[in-house]
Amino acid sequence: MVAEIFVENIKCNGCKNTIIKEVKKQEKVSQVEVEIETGKITLEFEGKDTVARIKSKLKRKGYPEKGKNNIKSTVVSYASCAIGRINGPTKYQVKNFDVAED
Repeated sequence: MVAEIFVENIKCNGCKNTIIKEVKKQEKVSQVEVEIETGKITLEFEGKDTVARIKSKLKRKGYPEKGKNNIKSTVVSYASCAIGRINGPTKYQVKNFDVAED
């Protein structure tokens, strides 16, 4: 199945890396794409509850669904963004997860 989620607080590639890393942890997700400008996350996945679980995890990282933002989410997203910048793009900025790790 394919789903699109629109989230708040995506500011840069650090945010994108954090989101991809968090979504990649879900074993039923086969592909993820993140558009920084629009806040759109496109998922290819299996299972009924996968999207709800991903939304919950992203909210905890500071990336709630569009229209559900608050000051706490904004502050948390800056911390998540910084971590994403530190981890760097090479490992997580891919469209397909079937790539050998460094």
